Amino acid sequence: MKNIFAINKYHVFLLSFVVFATCSCSELSSRNSSLLTQKSDVNYDTVSIAIVGDLMCHSQQFNGAKKDTTYDFNPTFAPVKKYLETADFTFGNLETVTAGAALNYTGYPMFNTPVQYLDALKEAGFDVLTTANNHSLDRGFTGIEKTISELDQRGILHTGTARSLADRNTSLILSKNKTKLGVLAYTYGTNGIKIPEGKGFCVNVIDTVQIKNDIEKSKKSGADVVLVFVHWGNEYQRYANDFQKMLANYIHKNGALLVFGSHPHVLQPTSSTSNFTSGFTIFSLGNFVSAQRKQFTDCGIIVKMKLVKNLATGVVSINKANYIPTYVSTQNGFRILSVSDAVESFKNKNVNDLSFTSSSIEQARIKEVWNETTTHMTNTTIGFTGLEN
Repeated sequence: MKNIFAINKYHVFLLSFVVFATCSCSELSSRNSSLLTQKSDVNYDTVSIAIVGDLMCHSQQFNGAKKDTTYDFNPTFAPVKKYLETADFTFGNLETVTAGAALNYTGYPMFNTPVQYLDALKEAGFDVLTTANNHSLDRGFTGIEKTISELDQRGILHTGTARSLADRNTSLILSKNKTKLGVLAYTYGTNGIKIPEGKGFCVNVIDTVQIKNDIEKSKKSGADVVLVFVHWGNEYQRYANDFQKMLANYIHKNGALLVFGSHPHVLQPTSSTSNFTSGFTIFSLGNFVSAQRKQFTDCGIIVKMKLVKNLATGVVSINKANYIPTYVSTQNGFRILSVSDAVESFKNKNVNDLSFTSSSIEQARIKEVWNETTTHMTNTTIGFTGLEN
């Protein structure tokens, strides 16, 4: 009996230990799972954006797009449509007005473009067009009114010009999931064309006090992050001047994370710290499309960027920023080509590719553009590099 009792006592002890251990491990596992869940449940919201530079329309472009009694600009954007339409929001600088045929279609120096140009931009994937630039008043206040009306009819959002003071003071806020982006745009001037008396609201001219107030208003309207587009700088100069640098710093210090420049018609490099905390500026995005053919004016970039919002803190940061070098081909009409796609297409003799060009002169130039653009724009400190596809 003594031996049997001893064995039973041992079994009881062993059983108790197993039960305790199982419960303890289960509780520990539960606690660890809870901790892991807490860490992984810090929810983030992601927004992708694509940004390009000057959307110009010289007479060569609209004459080439004429089809009987209408115009078709879709072939211009077709080769890069896949890069534009896949972003949550795609932005460009509309450097012309669409004031109608009655006011005559013209290119440089005072632009007025067929409205089918806007149709093509919509079809290509553009969501927001900035309209504050030196050509905003090329057809006066009527041109501004007509252009805004045409944009509204197509559901293309816009900022930079306005038909009324109330419109000018209404912040443009873009919403995606739980993230809101505020968008502002300004220009250095309007080529000497005076803003009509009593209509100071119609074009956003650079004014540091106004910019600061607009950023604050945008945030009060719900913006988690503010993007500012500025038409500035010296034409055809490949580096920012002191005023651009000063203004960019001012804009960042007053709460805007992103600054994108236009007007020089050539690319100007970035400015940012290694972790983007002080903001990110591209001083000039160059021409996205135009009839200009001089070196550096025949190319541009598509900036591809991911913004991430920490839903626990509300802070929006730049997760990734890269760019796609582009070139404007004039073979078979004006076409914007991804440089990488174009090189691949003529390397493989893929004549059916939308980015193909058979011109040996263009092929040589396209290869130059890749080297020029990546050497000029790549910033390895922040990982801002050219994408090959």
